[in-house]
Amino acid sequence: MSTSVITMSPPHDAPATIEEALLSRDALYRNIIASAADGFFTVDARYRFLDVNQAFCTLFGCPRETFIGRSPLDFVTPASRPELTRQIGRVATTQRRVYELEGLRPDGSTFPALISTVTHRNVRDEIVGTLGFITDLGPAYAARARVAQSEAELRAVLDNLQDTYYRTDADGCLVRVSPSVRKLLGYDAEELIGTPIARLYTRPTERDVFLQTLEEAGGAVEHYEASLRHKDGHEVWVATSAHLYRNPDDDTVGVEGTTRDISRERAQRVQLQLAATVLAATREAIMITDHDNRIISVNPAFTQLTGYQPEEVIGQGPQLLSAQRHSIAFYSQLWDALAGDDHWSGEVWNRRKNGNYFPQWLSLSAVRDPAGKLLHYVAIFSDLSDRKAAEARIEFLAHHDALTCLPNRLLLKERAQQCFVQAERNRAKPALLFLDLDRFKDIIDSLGHPIGDRLLQAVAERLRSATRESDLVGRLGGDEFLVLLNGIRDTEDIAPVVEKIMQALAEPYHADGHELLCTCSVGLAVFPDDGTDFDTLAKHADAAMYEAKAAGRATFRFYSQRMNEDALARLDLQKGLRRGLERNEFILHYQPLVDLADNRIIGAEALLRWQPPDRPLVPPGHFIPVAEDSGLIVPIGAWVLREAFTQARAWQDAGHQLVMAINLSPLQITRGDLVDTVRALLADTGADPHRIELEITESVLLHDTEQVLAVVRQLRQMGLRLSIDDFGSGYSSLAYLRRFAVEKLKIDQCFIRDLPTDPEDGAIVRAVIQMAKSLKMTVLAEGVESADIAHDLRLLGCDLAQGYHFGRPMPAQAFLDLLGA
Repeated sequence: MSTSVITMSPPHDAPATIEEALLSRDALYRNIIASAADGFFTVDARYRFLDVNQAFCTLFGCPRETFIGRSPLDFVTPASRPELTRQIGRVATTQRRVYELEGLRPDGSTFPALISTVTHRNVRDEIVGTLGFITDLGPAYAARARVAQSEAELRAVLDNLQDTYYRTDADGCLVRVSPSVRKLLGYDAEELIGTPIARLYTRPTERDVFLQTLEEAGGAVEHYEASLRHKDGHEVWVATSAHLYRNPDDDTVGVEGTTRDISRERAQRVQLQLAATVLAATREAIMITDHDNRIISVNPAFTQLTGYQPEEVIGQGPQLLSAQRHSIAFYSQLWDALAGDDHWSGEVWNRRKNGNYFPQWLSLSAVRDPAGKLLHYVAIFSDLSDRKAAEARIEFLAHHDALTCLPNRLLLKERAQQCFVQAERNRAKPALLFLDLDRFKDIIDSLGHPIGDRLLQAVAERLRSATRESDLVGRLGGDEFLVLLNGIRDTEDIAPVVEKIMQALAEPYHADGHELLCTCSVGLAVFPDDGTDFDTLAKHADAAMYEAKAAGRATFRFYSQRMNEDALARLDLQKGLRRGLERNEFILHYQPLVDLADNRIIGAEALLRWQPPDRPLVPPGHFIPVAEDSGLIVPIGAWVLREAFTQARAWQDAGHQLVMAINLSPLQITRGDLVDTVRALLADTGADPHRIELEITESVLLHDTEQVLAVVRQLRQMGLRLSIDDFGSGYSSLAYLRRFAVEKLKIDQCFIRDLPTDPEDGAIVRAVIQMAKSLKMTVLAEGVESADIAHDLRLLGCDLAQGYHFGRPMPAQAFLDLLGA
């Protein structure tokens, strides 16, 4: 990289000497000062004028000689001399000074002046004087006054402007806003200066939408609607007219516009739009007429309801809808009410375009101007056809059963009371039959509710067919029906009618490919022998029905006083059971289970006992059936399981490896949450599930098979054992025994009691034992009350036994003492 040397030679006409150069520079400076627009002056160290330029002389209106040697204090007003004196005092301490004074001309006139001075020093830094310029501020002050005047006039306009004026900078911040913003948004104008205007919008993003609209509209918009937020938080709708604000270079530097509150106008517009929408969308027909009652407007619902298009009715009178079903007096009262109150409402009949009549609810109103002059009539009406049908349906359902359409208890009672009045007059003896279908729940559980509903409908139809027109047939609910046999003269005439009804119901039913057999149990109560009112007779017939159930079902029983007493006792017993469960009055006794091979106690059966505080021990045969019928057996059974599990764990902790046998009610399996209950109890008590044996009756296996099987499988998966109680007394089935993987059979005591003396019992027991052995099941004989019976059972190969011969049911401590013995 080469380097070139640049030499500079003086210009051809440059001064040859330093003196010439200085003279040339001095001439240049003097020329500049002489041509300056502002006045120039120099003063010496004593602050006396040394020189002034022509502009200075022109400003003061006098020649140069007027100033030379004089003090500047002579050329300022007395009011400005203190300030000038102070500035002269600063010459030594500040190099530059700028200040304002009021100049004084020799002719006495004054002018505002701006003074700018510099301290002048020599080469030895000594102060030798001051240089300065003076500027006449008169024109600037005049211009400023004109601007101030314009500003004042503009502010006066803005202050009195009803709309709100605003201007933003390029960043969207408010730089100007009129005082009317306080009325608009609650802010003082000063509060908003510097605030981004987007913050005033209800939704800040709306500001971006506004700016985009402004750009797309070419920089100006008229009546743009937006939602702003008032200082107190409520919404204010405004209309803005605005344009982009540009500088002289046509650059956008902000937005300028005016804003007006349109909240009220918008609300009115919304209300009008809403009214129009409601008018169009309402399901009620609306018809508006003029003061001469000529139709001027209808809504779509009117067309839908009447069938008339608007052009077919406008200009017509409302009479074209009349059904001619009301009297002249009716219409006269209507118009009188409308004239007096400007309103009438009521139910009327009208006619559709197709000629069909329909009921409607009509509301008429007269519309008047403030002076009371009639302007319009407004008719609003709705079709009552569906409502009338619904009311009829509700009325029907209030007195009839929805499934079978038979009268319900309410209607039966009403008609029965009428029948009793007539029977008392005619000395007749009507009978009230209470029918309950036998084993209806088994059909529901096995085939489902739809099949059950169809069966109930078929039963209702057969009851109607099997009774006379004068008889009353009704349904109470579930599978319970009532029949009131009317016109009976002698009680002997009742039984044949009941038998006919029962035979009709016993015929097979067919539903969805199933053939169903369904008998019924019937209880009868006769008027007036068993009661003189419906409720009493129904209660007594119900009690008689339970007697028919107890007699084996598919039969009927007449009411007797003993039945009533039994029913009351049964109800008291049910209440006592409920209280006993709440008060923990139940206890468990334990009967030994003995291995016949060596007479060793291998376990115990937990047997429930009830000990009310005010009565002796209640035997289970007395209260268990009531608990079963009432459903209380489910919570009572849960209590038995907990108590037995707890006792089994106690014996386990004491070192006794015993089996705990527990009876289960069929309801616990089909209605209770048995699996969850057992799982929770095993976790809570810590009992060994392999030493818990649950006993079920074989009848459970014949109903709800899949549900019972699912429960049994889950119990076995937990490790519990399963045995069949009272085997041989029901409908035994080897297929069910194999399917349910039964581990033990308990031979019913009815076959054991006469074993030594009855060869047939011996044959049955031998057959059961042999069958069980072939299926690898354990056999237990219950009801062993003598050594002879125990001896015979050993010879037959029976495994286990229980009965009074080995020990009666006893409390836990007594059982523990027996183990020790």
